[in-house]
This record gives sequence, structure tokens and C-alpha cells, in this order.
Amino acid sequence: MKRKRFGKIVVAVALWTLGAILFVMLLLQVQGYAGIINDAGSVRGGTQRVVKMELAGHPAGGTEKRVGMLLVQLRAVEEARIYQKPETVAFIEKLDAVEHQWELILDEIDALERGEGSREHLFDLSETHFELADAMVLAAQTRADHDVFRMGALCTAIFLLAALVMLFMRNDRMAKLKAAYYLDPVTKRKNAIAFEDQASRIVSNAPSDTYVVAYTNVSNFRYINEAYGYEAGSQLLHALARMLDEQCHHDEVAAHANADHFLLLLRDDPYRVERLCESVEEKLRIDPELHFTNVLSLGCGVSSVDHSSAGVSAAISNAIAVLKESTGDSAVARYDEAFRAVVELRGRIEQCMERALGKGEFLLYLQPKNNLVDGAVVGAEALCRWNSSELGFLLPDSFIPVFERNGFVIRLDFYMLEHLCRIYPLLPLESDEPLIVSVNFSRVTVLCDGFVDQLLNIVDNVGVPHGCIEIEATESAFVMDEDAVIRKLSVLKEKGFRLAMDDFGTGYSSLNLLRKLPIDILKIDRVFLSESSEEERSRSVLKGVVDIAADLGLDMVCEGVETKEQATMLHELGCTVGQGYAFSRPLPVSEFCERFGIIKPD
Repeated sequence: MKRKRFGKIVVAVALWTLGAILFVMLLLQVQGYAGIINDAGSVRGGTQRVVKMELAGHPAGGTEKRVGMLLVQLRAVEEARIYQKPETVAFIEKLDAVEHQWELILDEIDALERGEGSREHLFDLSETHFELADAMVLAAQTRADHDVFRMGALCTAIFLLAALVMLFMRNDRMAKLKAAYYLDPVTKRKNAIAFEDQASRIVSNAPSDTYVVAYTNVSNFRYINEAYGYEAGSQLLHALARMLDEQCHHDEVAAHANADHFLLLLRDDPYRVERLCESVEEKLRIDPELHFTNVLSLGCGVSSVDHSSAGVSAAISNAIAVLKESTGDSAVARYDEAFRAVVELRGRIEQCMERALGKGEFLLYLQPKNNLVDGAVVGAEALCRWNSSELGFLLPDSFIPVFERNGFVIRLDFYMLEHLCRIYPLLPLESDEPLIVSVNFSRVTVLCDGFVDQLLNIVDNVGVPHGCIEIEATESAFVMDEDAVIRKLSVLKEKGFRLAMDDFGTGYSSLNLLRKLPIDILKIDRVFLSESSEEERSRSVLKGVVDIAADLGLDMVCEGVETKEQATMLHELGCTVGQGYAFSRPLPVSEFCERFGIIKPD
């Protein structure tokens, strides 16, 4: 490609150079022809002067010599020409006639000087000479006009050709730049810019709500890159780009957006997106060159396109947003009224959160941890509820994810810890030992700067013994920065706090973490109880977890115990403590204390 472009540049430069040389030659030729025409005119006028002076009796020897020299000079110039065109031959013929007539005039002048010539004959000779010289001047002018025209036309043609080459090169360069502007460097197909441009044209000529934009995500794409290498990932993207193009109809568009994301403009037909995803997944599974694609599936965020000025652009943003928020099992998530309601609620939550904290709307609830043998309360977990004056009563699932995104969860976590410390101690009747209460901390809070110092400051200012507080960290906290979390928990362990891993079994590295973590309690996630309590596989898995905890010297709490049958099964497997609706739902502090006979400070 570079060689071809370099060759075109060389041709263009050569043409410009040739044109410039010819133009200079043209100027020189014009100058030469002007001299010839001037000399020919001088011969014609000089001869008339010689004859006139001779007839008047005053010989003009100087002019006679000048005419002779001009004729010799004209002859020398013409004979020196390598190529004689017809116009030059015609000029030489006229020059021959003029020279011959000049010789006759000179002879007649000599005869007159000897007293033998005729004045009338000399005059007639001069008239004939004038006509011949005039014809010679005209021939010189005609030749000059023809040569200048031909040379000018040739120069113009060369310059035009050079300009055309340069214009072609410019247009070719612009076409390549435009192609590169619209070309995805990975798949060599349309990129996001080309998609938006072409999709906008298609949508503008179609009725409203005819099309949808889909934004795709390839599950486990990162795994392909890490397990098989980036070449395999690129191979997969090439295959996906081809397959998506093949699935699109003539009035639909597919393009590679970035990473493992593709953009699609599809007709808004029933199940069009779902069928396309299923078809592509099937093709991926049977492609012999993509042996690793059995672990892949496509997810799509879908948004309809309207005819507003930001139609396609807005639809892309909406499709991306709904795909990022999608947590369901369906491969296709749509930007619809339900999703907009979720987004609106999130916005209202963020608007209200600061006021809610100041007005004390975040409430402390306690859920008991019970002995699986006799149901006695052996501890509690502190939980947060939001009784909003504007939004109503909200459970954590509706606002904690929002707070984790915007960082407000850090303030809320420490606010709830302060609230818990203010009601210390919680003393069961007929017991001198206060209940140990576990406190959840978001992974965002655990990873924030100064987490340990701020926690210690709150607990120590109130004077709560460290051993009465159990710090719960979810397994997901270790995904972001495992070493940092372990360091912080180790410091708290040294300070006397009890540590628990919450939601055990929901991550990817649970067993590896158990080997490293300085924890005291293992909290089994409710997913282990989601199957029937009679299933042998569920019992085997739970039995294995209980045995691991026992071998490591860890206490174990099972969350989500909802039936007596589940409690019995857990007890039989060796688990001693359960937490769930089989014993009690989370309760406000006062109700918790009244129900379970707990004495709390006034």
C-alpha cells in the first residue's frame, strides 16, 4: 500500500517537473520567435530604407550591411534546428526568396552606381522584396502562433494530468481515511460510528417504533482471553462479527462497539432478538474452529428507537444501561417502563439519602441467631431498614446497591455501627453475658481508607468490648483486593473482634480464602438450602462444608433457615446455629428485646 502511494507521488512530481520544464522552454521559444519576427521585420524595413536612400542619391551602406547580417543570422538559426516542422520549411522558403530578391537589389544598386542600372527597375525590385519580406514575417508569426499553441496545450495537458493525479491521490486518501474512520480495527467491519450513521439513516425513513437497538455482551469472554490467549479472543470476535452480519436482514445493521460488545439495529418483531441470540449461540457451539465456545452465551440490552434528534444515540445509551443493570436469568433485558421505574426509584433514593440520614430514618433491626437444638437466642445480626417519609418502608436490597455505587454506604455502615454501640449492652434475662451482635460492612466500606481506625474510634468512644462485636465481611469483598481486606481483618482480629465470612459459597474462591482468612465464624449462604432438604446432593454438600468448618475450628451459622425440617437437617449434619424465618424475622430493637427477654439500656 505504501509503495503504491509512493509511486503515485513520484508520477505526480515527475509530471509537475516536466510541465515546468516545458513551460520554461515555451517562454524561451516565445522569446526566440519574437526575435526572429523582429529580425524579419527589420529586414523588410531595412531593405526599403536602402532602396529609398539609393534613389535619393544618398547610399545607406550601414543599413545595407545590417540587412545582410540579419539575413545571415536568420539563416543560421533555421539551419541549426534539429527538427524542421512544415511551418519552419515554409519560413525557410520565404527566407530563400527574400535572400534571392536582396541579391537582385544589391546587383541593381551596383549597376546604378556604374551608370548602367535603372531606377525604375530598382524600385520594382524593392516592391517585390517588400511583398516577399512581408510574407516571410507572416510565416514567422504563423509558425510562432502554432508552436506556442501546441506547446501551451501540451503544458496545460501535463499540468492538468499532474493535478488529476494529485486529486486522485487526495480522494483516494480521503476515501481510505473515511473507511478507517468507519472501520473497526479488530473485526475489520463496521464500528460504532458507522453503526450510528447508517442506523440513523435507516430509522429516519421508517415508521416510528419499527426498530430496536441491541447492545450485546459475551459472557465468559474474559475467561477465553485468559485461558486460551488474546488470539483466541480475537478469533471469537471475528466469528461473532461475521455471524451477526449474516443474521441481519438487508435493512438491519451489525457493528463491533468495543471489547466483547456488539451493536445491532433490528426490526422490532416479536422475539427477533431472542431468536438471533439463540441462533448465534448455536453456530458458536458447532463451529469447529471455536472449540472453547461451549462456555459462552449472549446477553442483550434492548431499547426501541424513536424519531427524535437523538433517536439512535439515545437508544444505544438506554440499551447499554439496561444491560449493565440486568441481573436476571433472561438473556435479553429491555429498556421498558419497569426498568425506567427502577432508574427513577434509584434517582429518588439518591435525592433523599442525605436528608434521611439527618432525620434518623435509617433504623436498626435485629435478627436472632438461634441454637438449632432448643431455639435459644445465642446472638443477633444488626440489619438496616429505611422508613422513608417520601419513599415508604424500604428493604436493604432496594437501596444498598445504590449506596455502594455512589459511596454513601460507607457513611451508612458507620452510622449503623454507632447506633448499635449506643444500645450496648444487650443482656438476656438470667445471664450476665451480653449478646454478641454481628455487623455487616459493605466491601466498599472495608476497602475505604481509614476503615479500621474509624471502626475502632466508634467502638472505643462508647466503650463497647471488642469481643462483643462480630465483624461480617462478604466473600465478594475479597474479589477487588484480597490482600488489602485480609490485612485489615487481621488487624481487627488482633484487636479482639470476632470475624465472620458472610455469604460463604456464593463466590469463586471460598476454599482458598478459608485457608488464608483469620475468621472465627463461617456463615453458610441460604443458597445451600434452596433445594429440597431431602435431596442427597444438598445434604452431601452441606455435610462437606460443616466438616471443613469443624476441621478448621470455625463456628458455623447457617442463614435462611425457614422450616423446622431444615433446622433438623442442619443439626443432624453437625451445624449448631441457624438464622432465619423459622425462628424470627428481623425486628426493631425494642420488639426484639421484648420478644426474647433482652434487657437494654434506657
